[in-house]
Amino acid sequence: MDLSIGELARRARLSVKTVRYYSDQGLLPSRRTAAGHRRYDGTAVARLDLIRTLRALGIDLPTVRRVLDQERSLADVATAHAEALAVQIRTLRLRHAVLTVAARRHSPEELELMNTLIADFLSSTLGDDPNFAAMRQNLTPVLPDDADAVQVGAWLELAALVQDEDFRAAVRRLAAGYRRIAGDALWHDPELRDRLSSLRDEADPRWHRYLELLAVINGWAAPSRMAG
Repeated sequence: MDLSIGELARRARLSVKTVRYYSDQGLLPSRRTAAGHRRYDGTAVARLDLIRTLRALGIDLPTVRRVLDQERSLADVATAHAEALAVQIRTLRLRHAVLTVAARRHSPEELELMNTLIADFLSSTLGDDPNFAAMRQNLTPVLPDDADAVQVGAWLELAALVQDEDFRAAVRRLAAGYRRIAGDALWHDPELRDRLSSLRDEADPRWHRYLELLAVINGWAAPSRMAG
């Protein structure tokens, strides 16, 4: 089969301009006649179908080229793209949930800060101590994809709480107390439990509120006053 650019465009249900563009990008091999006209073989229609499908999925042209050149398998590209889309979907759901509640009572400036506030709070209060790695993970709120208004409201309250410098200072003191009492044994010695519990009891009341909000957001059981 020997097709002109117009014939190929009709068979592929694309414009001549689009076919020419893909040809110029090196995605669609062609040969030139003596008069300088492009001619395509019978594989061009299937190749265009694949290009159109990949582009419709949002895959960039360099990746499309690697698939066509068989430097990357279609399955690998599809898997990677599916994972990227899953992240985008979760992000959009989160933004939708937050905006639904926050649009009525929070400024755009506050909303812009929300995604980084928690990470900054935990970093500034707990530092990089590897002994606190598990604690940082357990103190991180994760708003679910299907968050309800109560969870979003808790997320917003938590975002406001962690901006309070007095609260941050109180949590730093709490973390320092943990280190003084237990040192490296903090995670291993069960005999320290009573002393650590006593330290938690003396913590700023806002710390207990943080734990309550964290439980709401993450869908955990409400913490007791002894939990931390």
